[in-house]
Amino acid sequence: MFKLILLALATLVTVQATGDLVILHSPDSVTFKGNEEVNQSLLKEICAAALGFTVKQKSTWSGISINNPFHLPEAFVGFAVEGINSLHSPRGKRFPLNVDEVEETTWQALSGRLEERDNDNTLVRIYLGDGLDALGQSALGELKPTAIDESSLKFLSLENEEDRKFLEEVQLLRAIAQKVPSAIRADSIPDVYWLVVSEIRPVLDFHGEESAAAKEALTLLNDALSDVSKAFMDVYENKVLIAAFTNDASQVRHTRSVILERETRDTASNTSSGSGTKIKRSSEIKETPTDNEINTTEKPDQLNLSKDYDEDYPVIFNILLWFGVVFVFSLLAICIAIADMDPGRDSIIYRMTSNRMKKDN
Repeated sequence: MFKLILLALATLVTVQATGDLVILHSPDSVTFKGNEEVNQSLLKEICAAALGFTVKQKSTWSGISINNPFHLPEAFVGFAVEGINSLHSPRGKRFPLNVDEVEETTWQALSGRLEERDNDNTLVRIYLGDGLDALGQSALGELKPTAIDESSLKFLSLENEEDRKFLEEVQLLRAIAQKVPSAIRADSIPDVYWLVVSEIRPVLDFHGEESAAAKEALTLLNDALSDVSKAFMDVYENKVLIAAFTNDASQVRHTRSVILERETRDTASNTSSGSGTKIKRSSEIKETPTDNEINTTEKPDQLNLSKDYDEDYPVIFNILLWFGVVFVFSLLAICIAIADMDPGRDSIIYRMTSNRMKKDN
């Protein structure tokens, strides 16, 4: 019995690969409320809804509310922090995050959603782990990070390779914050900026997650994220949605394999009770496919798909709509004018009518 309890607890711990979703800034038109857990696979739907796009995947998550659909954010800025479970951010609205896919899958789904609607969107993904050599000429232009002031560090050291690589990412974030005002111009087309931080995990492994160096690293990271957020808020005049989330890629595949195995076992046991149907063991279950592949295995009538409209549909619809409105009001004005016309008025209408009446008589 004791072994079964331990096994159940281990399964729950394995399945719940929790992380952090922190909303660092949202305009007044979009409100985030509550503390309900959200799956990372739903982030693309949340961002798409906030930017005014159609949501393709049904969800019961109630943490977002659109207050004004006419003043939606003009951009989304996402910070993906790999290798940790919590940002310990002193700012923003926090939600528990169930990490059920890697960040690159989320990025590809979100960017693909925007490209379907408009090819003029600015879609930028910067993987800070590539270092300055790879990011010298980034999508935002040339980045020129300043040298690290070692005297400002209390527990981190440039002599440690783990600390040095992480501090280089922090300096790159600060360089991006300085570059944003000159490299970006706000327009009416939704944009997405995706920044990936990948070198904080080695720092925590080297010093320990509860060490003073780890706390200093998280403080530096949160300060850098705040600087970048402020830069984007100034450019877009606060009409921007900014979020940071943690993503431990090492847990994603195993977590989803356990979930799929459990669902397969439950389904097979329900359909094969008393019928002798063969149930696959865990060793026979294939590796879990990507999130997009999982979604495509569902039946079409369960996907709540929207109709496929031609790109000229909104143009033709607006032409017909406003022509109808103008025609109705014009006809109404003519009818009112004729009804109120003075019978004794000397006009061409009454002249023709009077002559015809005399001729008929």
